[in-house]
Amino acid sequence: MPSSHRKTDTGILLSGTALASVAAQLAFGPAAIAANEEPGGVSEVQERNIRIAPPASTNAATTDRINPTGKAIVLGIPAKDGNSYLGDVILTINPDDSIQFSARRILDLLTNVLEPNTLKALQGSLASKSVLTPADFAASGVDISYDPRKLELAIAIASERRAARSLQITQLNRAKLGDFVKPAKFSAYVNIRGSADYNYQGPNKGFASPVFFFDGAARAGNVVLESEAFWQPGASGNDFQRQGTRLVVDDTKNLMRWIAGDLQPITRSLQASPDMAGIGVLRSYSILQPQQITRPRGDRSFRLDRPSTVEVNVNGQIVQRLQLAPGTYNMRDFPFAQGSNDVKLAIRDDSGRTELLRFNLFLDQSQLAKGLTEFGAYVGVHAPLDRFGPNYTSDAVFTSFVRHGASDRLTLGANFQADKRVKMGGAEAVVASSIGTLALSFSLSDIKGHGSGWSSTSTFQRLIQRGNGKADSLTMSFEARSKKFGPLGSLAPQNQFAWDASAGYSHAFDDRSYAGLDMRYSKAFGLQSDQQSYRLTSGYRLSNRASLTADARYERDALGSRVSGLVSLNVRLGAFSNVRADYDTRDNRSRVSYNTIHGQGVGSYNISADLERSDRSAGASVNANYVHNRAELGLSHFGTFTDNFGRSVGQRSSLRFATSVAVADNLTSIGRPIYDSFAIVKGHRSLKGAPVVVEPTPFGQTASTKGLGTAVQPNLSSYAERTITVDAPTAEGGVDMGQGSYRVFPSYRSGYALTVGSDYSITAMGNMRNSDGEPVSLVTGVAKELAKPDKPGVTVFTNRDGRFGIAGLAPGKWRIEMLDDQKSVFDITIEEDAYGVVKLGEIKAVKGR
Repeated sequence: MPSSHRKTDTGILLSGTALASVAAQLAFGPAAIAANEEPGGVSEVQERNIRIAPPASTNAATTDRINPTGKAIVLGIPAKDGNSYLGDVILTINPDDSIQFSARRILDLLTNVLEPNTLKALQGSLASKSVLTPADFAASGVDISYDPRKLELAIAIASERRAARSLQITQLNRAKLGDFVKPAKFSAYVNIRGSADYNYQGPNKGFASPVFFFDGAARAGNVVLESEAFWQPGASGNDFQRQGTRLVVDDTKNLMRWIAGDLQPITRSLQASPDMAGIGVLRSYSILQPQQITRPRGDRSFRLDRPSTVEVNVNGQIVQRLQLAPGTYNMRDFPFAQGSNDVKLAIRDDSGRTELLRFNLFLDQSQLAKGLTEFGAYVGVHAPLDRFGPNYTSDAVFTSFVRHGASDRLTLGANFQADKRVKMGGAEAVVASSIGTLALSFSLSDIKGHGSGWSSTSTFQRLIQRGNGKADSLTMSFEARSKKFGPLGSLAPQNQFAWDASAGYSHAFDDRSYAGLDMRYSKAFGLQSDQQSYRLTSGYRLSNRASLTADARYERDALGSRVSGLVSLNVRLGAFSNVRADYDTRDNRSRVSYNTIHGQGVGSYNISADLERSDRSAGASVNANYVHNRAELGLSHFGTFTDNFGRSVGQRSSLRFATSVAVADNLTSIGRPIYDSFAIVKGHRSLKGAPVVVEPTPFGQTASTKGLGTAVQPNLSSYAERTITVDAPTAEGGVDMGQGSYRVFPSYRSGYALTVGSDYSITAMGNMRNSDGEPVSLVTGVAKELAKPDKPGVTVFTNRDGRFGIAGLAPGKWRIEMLDDQKSVFDITIEEDAYGVVKLGEIKAVKGR
């Protein structure tokens, strides 16, 4: 099991093992720690001390004494505010079981916890006293007590005396995110996806040429090279196609991404996304700062009088659950979703009392908060993809957009793109109000040889909240364009409709039933036919496992008018499986499907099967996917028949796989496909080959080092905080697992090299003798690694005979400095091949006095 360490203010490391040792010595008698009385020692008395009187029931004859040694004992213990660690305090347990510690240290620890005026009043009232008691603090709402069983100082603070604290649901300031594991200096990966088909009948009977798709990236420093390619060995003509290659550099300080090579432009509004090569620059908060809320943010404060659980619920979904101590909190940065936001704070204190805070705000997903700006600009040449790869032409092309949050309710934008044939520019606006969100856009185009044209779109969204927690949804849109309007890439304008109008409304009657209506009308140019469609839909939950939906439709176009209906029955078979049956009057089509999913991560699988028939044909299919530690595997079969499953007209089976090869610094591994960033995990030699499990859960695991000795965590998203947990359940007891979890903040397509475990898993045991040959009895000390003088030391305890045991050592030379009267110093060496428990025997001080 991993050992837990905490750095104290005196530079000493107190381990869970060491604290347990102290507790045992205090509880069971003669093995106690003598106080150091010399100036500058850990028992130095400050100007003002806090004294806790001995328990009234304590006397010399009782066996549950706090300090039965007859000597003063000095300890470094944690001070806690509930479950929150404030810092360490050096206290003295006197022979009469009274407790004494520095008042100055306690006031320092309370600086960021107490409300400022309360802290000043407390400091002033204590200035004239040399010895304080907990009663002096209780008058200011601060209760101080010592817990001898937990070896900690408990500090309880009244809620009204606490300083207000800011609590962010979503982190906005990366400088506050804390320390993260550094990514590898060099990392790279390549994904390999392949499929092979076998046709049982038809014109191409037999095995088809296998198909492989490759994509990958290499990162060195801040520069990323990425590429994609397609390969079909045995295909007629060219069997390999490079699909794109580019260099990417992210400027995280100014939030800009620079790209050079085969571009993949991001566009807005009615803009087209051309195949082009050149250079580009982009600022997109969803890409470069996904943890930042770029839409307007909520701001509420509340006060807790007792320790409480707070659930943040947005639109019926719990987005965060927090355990909070008493105090005043400023709740900021709610992760608003698109549409109307019903935000609830459900507060339940430790007595079971519940309070509900609620507010609503209507926002649209495309909004930006006030002052934020997104943009993209790409310049280069047309590079359409042909059978060999991008075809770099000499035709220049440019595309760009910019969007700005003018206020929390108004976002404005503009865009422009052009090549030698087409020019198009436009503007957009998103307006949020209490009744809904209105989005507007307008564009002008000019196509060489065809003239100018225009287009405009408008959409309105509204959620109508009702008192019973239900909501109605209303959406409306209108689009109009001239006959000569065309976006980039148009050879000639091809607009069939002059305008198109649509609307939709849905209503939930209760928890079991709902209904909705959708309408659309398209007005055609000239002699072409108008089109219109209307759909009435409804749903009813028959039971906790079954639900029924039905649609009635009317359509009219150039082929005439039609009335049709659709009925669907969905039945849940347990927690992870369901069966669905559909009947559509169009083509007299019937379908039955089955889906199941089992597990999560390695070893999980899902299976789906379908049977479908209509007046024209019938078909059957089955699809299965399996998640292996090193790959994703899939098998499917498709069969087609004449109507009513008569004669077979086609049967085809497909085998699919997807895997990756990854490198991060000096580690290499094989795993499942990588989508952005990744981590390679390896077990330290101290684990003796015991497999390391990555992100274990009751439902499965992400990866394991079993087999190759390394594992790949393939699902890290760039610029999004993530904690990777690890475990080695079959490792020997006492092995140091190191951190046990790794906090990462990946850059774009970055890799991590993580080694689980450490050399600091050795326990040294022996007997100490001072320079006079006498046992170093009942004292503490610190063992420090000579090769790493800046690394915190490990606490050492001795019993009456001078015996000691030091956990958490690594191979190398160590120096032990004891706090006995002679200030004894010992040098020990842990051999390179040492493991587990090392018996040093009797060691003598190299210097003292």
